[in-house]
Amino acid sequence: MAKKHFSPSSLNMLFRCGEQYRRSYMEGEKIPPGVAAVKGRAVHGAAEVNFEQKVESHRDISKSQAQEAAAAAYESALNDGVTFSTSDRATGESKVLAEAKDRAIVMTDAHMDVQAPEYQPVLVEQRVRLELPQLEHDLVGIVDMVDSKNRVVDLKTSKRKKNQHEADHSIQLTAYAAMTRQLTGKSPEELRLDVLVDKKSGVERQVVRTYRGDPAYDALAARIQVAEKMVQAGLFAPVDPGHWCCHPSWCGYWDSCPYVDSERKGKAGL
Repeated sequence: MAKKHFSPSSLNMLFRCGEQYRRSYMEGEKIPPGVAAVKGRAVHGAAEVNFEQKVESHRDISKSQAQEAAAAAYESALNDGVTFSTSDRATGESKVLAEAKDRAIVMTDAHMDVQAPEYQPVLVEQRVRLELPQLEHDLVGIVDMVDSKNRVVDLKTSKRKKNQHEADHSIQLTAYAAMTRQLTGKSPEELRLDVLVDKKSGVERQVVRTYRGDPAYDALAARIQVAEKMVQAGLFAPVDPGHWCCHPSWCGYWDSCPYVDSERKGKAGL
């Protein structure tokens, strides 16, 4: 029997909202992502196609090839399912999907213009298992990309800029640093969120740099130990109702969540 594991995203979910974790990972209630995530997956798919071949070629593919890769990734994401918000349904699902695909192509062009030329990848979409013999769970994740300067790069798409605090305290980036150290034998020189911010005025690039050392790895190990105890005890505390993620636009379980009162659901039109 394969050993159980956490991933950086499952740890994030568990500590953010235990009820969301319980339903997703313990009960297997998988909710398809929203349209924004599908758009991001398309851009990420194009970057992956480009960087995988660039490890050997040391050249970027053409924009037209990147656009084709983005379109294919977009269609693949749609086939896996998508969740529409109330505003999406009011606008019209077909229109929302068409606009999202168009923006994915625009953002892919931006990626090829301002992000891709900066990097010579050496590892792309590398799956890593950090074995934790003292625990029932290991930590498993996929590192987006490590470049020739030993920088771990996490490509993001967003409607808003990220902040330094988010990068400095990201569980995901700490996990990527630990995984890179296992792969290469040394900690990365730099971790970065390389973000394409999709604004009405155009696509803006934002790079947020951060670093990790041994104290961060120790803190991650302590966090994983607590996560395991929470799962073993069946303690899945819901998020604070005032948190941004406790909203129908951000949580697919919101309308059926026992911790959301009927008055809030009524105000949301559900």
